[in-house]
Amino acid sequence: MRRVTATLITDGSSDKLLVPLIELLFSAHTELAYQVNCAEGLPSLSSGLEARINSALELFPCDFLFVHRDSEGVEASVRQQEIETSWPESQQAAVLICVVPVRMTEAWLVANEKPIRLAVGNPNGTESLGLPAIKDVESLPDPKKVLFEALKAASGLNASRKRRFNPHQFRHRVSELTDDLEPLRKLSSFRHLEAQVQRHLVKSNS
Repeated sequence: MRRVTATLITDGSSDKLLVPLIELLFSAHTELAYQVNCAEGLPSLSSGLEARINSALELFPCDFLFVHRDSEGVEASVRQQEIETSWPESQQAAVLICVVPVRMTEAWLVANEKPIRLAVGNPNGTESLGLPAIKDVESLPDPKKVLFEALKAASGLNASRKRRFNPHQFRHRVSELTDDLEPLRKLSSFRHLEAQVQRHLVKSNS
């Protein structure tokens, strides 16, 4: 059976949490087996995106190359153009997929409270997580802070233990436990990602 391969280039090491979300999209849109790798050992960010893309294509040959850039206050269309202009014109073996969460990746992890509660081992907790309405998620100035505060609240710990609670270690777990695309589909930036994946997988499935 044919297997679809994908490689992810991230902005930073913590953005590996995008891998489970990409896998979720593949599960939703193809019956083919798939493998998603996070590119390691690439040139530094200061070397420029083009150098990182060329290195990833050489080290991790794939059908789909996902290139992630947080928007961080810059228009998503500008980030997408930045990615597209860094793509080698001669490249035909892989398909480019632009991954541009509004502001930062954590915005996608505050769309659904269930995986947040599961991640800290307190699925039946009733504490308010202080999550924004879905319509406000993509305008959050600091979605990482919102996620970390939600993880602390979901833990159900008392004030003393909560001060020692380290939410960083649970961030990737939230992504791994996300199994429902519907909340994410209410975010325009995620819909754009899904549309790219779906469009190219249709060709792969045929």
